Amino acid sequence: MRSQISLGSVFGIKIGLHYSWFIIAFLIVFSLSAQFHASNPEWGDGLILSLAVSTAILFFVSLVLHELAHSVVAKSRGLPVREITLFALGGVSQIEKEPTTAKMEFWMAFVGPLTSAVIGLVCLALSRLAGEASSPANAMVTWLGYINLALAGFNLIPGYPLDGGRILRALIWWKTGDVERSTRMASRAGQVVGLIGDIAAEEFVGTFAAESNNGVLATELG
Repeated sequence: MRSQISLGSVFGIKIGLHYSWFIIAFLIVFSLSAQFHASNPEWGDGLILSLAVSTAILFFVSLVLHELAHSVVAKSRGLPVREITLFALGGVSQIEKEPTTAKMEFWMAFVGPLTSAVIGLVCLALSRLAGEASSPANAMVTWLGYINLALAGFNLIPGYPLDGGRILRALIWWKTGDVERSTRMASRAGQVVGLIGDIAAEEFVGTFAAESNNGVLATELG
């Protein structure tokens, strides 16, 4: 996926946006605005909107740092990196060659979730210094802390081509010495993870629909 809007470059790595990024950016700002309004109804609309936009921007900065970590490690190992693109589903580092050793694959994959985890922990530490719990600064860094820890955890799921799946491939590759076999096994693990995700999503939707219907029925009976 190629960037359609250039944001510049860092360490010689181009960073840009795909047009689809605006969809997720709008949804995140909308969601944050609703969340901040619900938890702090005394805040004015202007404060809530500016806080939501600022928080969303910092979240995307953290996504860039996650991808930049992958790319910097790749470049340090001699692999060319074309660019980093933010799009509707997150970010992607466009590394033009595959790693040549299991060790290289492991560190290229692991450094992304590690970066997100460090950002999350730093944000949660800052939340303790950001004043009272209901302050805008506290709300911002707390959300950023938890979302980055969630991002780190999600990316460690052993489903190829997530970072966790690449870590799994690196470990199998290191153990067997066979990159093709490790790729097949990691891909199968990814299919299993995807199947579990589909089942969980169906259960969630079914439960949500049932609860919604129960709520409507209770309202009608009331």
